[in-house]
Amino acid sequence: MTVVGGASERSCTLADAERESAGASFVVVAPLDPFADLASLETVARIAERLRAPNGCPWDREQTHASLRPHLLEEAYEALAAIDSGDPARLRDELGDLLLQVVLHGEIAREEGTFDARDVARRLNEKLIRRHPHVFAGRAIAGGDLLAQWEAIKREEQGDEPKSLLSGVPRELPALFAAERMQERAARVKLVPPRLDLPLDIDDEEFLGELLFDIVAAATEAGFDAESALRAANERFAAHVARVEARAAKDGRAIESYAPDEMRRVWDETA
Repeated sequence: MTVVGGASERSCTLADAERESAGASFVVVAPLDPFADLASLETVARIAERLRAPNGCPWDREQTHASLRPHLLEEAYEALAAIDSGDPARLRDELGDLLLQVVLHGEIAREEGTFDARDVARRLNEKLIRRHPHVFAGRAIAGGDLLAQWEAIKREEQGDEPKSLLSGVPRELPALFAAERMQERAARVKLVPPRLDLPLDIDDEEFLGELLFDIVAAATEAGFDAESALRAANERFAAHVARVEARAAKDGRAIESYAPDEMRRVWDETA
């Protein structure tokens, strides 16, 4: 800070301002550097705003939600590769690149007048607190089943327009990844469909990899596309889950309220 009095000027810190400014004509406060705190998430948002300003970066200024789509996907995969590498520094940097994608989308939305990065953070924080009442509200886990409680809370959030248990699994995911996520979601409500009776005891990841590799090879030799075949199986599974959900709605029950044996019976009856 600069204290100005008469023909003299003297610098001081904020802590000394009250004492030093006695009798002064005015105090000049230097403007804060908006990019000074490089460890702040808020600074990332400010930088994104600056990049898209009229005198910012031409490339950043021309981006849209749609044009950034492949970059978001690429950065997500690079973050996954960093996790697999076991290199913390690499993961740190890749997460930063992924964060930039988030704030760029937030800045584009702010310019459009729809939302901004702060709205993204607010909605996320609200959701995290709401979905963890056992942490933030001191409530016991309903029925002792954390995953079932999670699904029940999500259903309450959906209000009068409930969505399918599998609606949060993007159809654009690779088929194998989608199959894992769909089965994981179904298992939360004790929905475990019967499997093919294969004489396999899979207890080794390397063996599993070789098995999957051989299945793809066999499919190719038979003239089938393994990705398409699995994607079709995923769609059949999703359709069957929808029938189970319709049955639960008809019975006036939440899908997570079924015991495992009941769920198996309903699964068979809606085949």
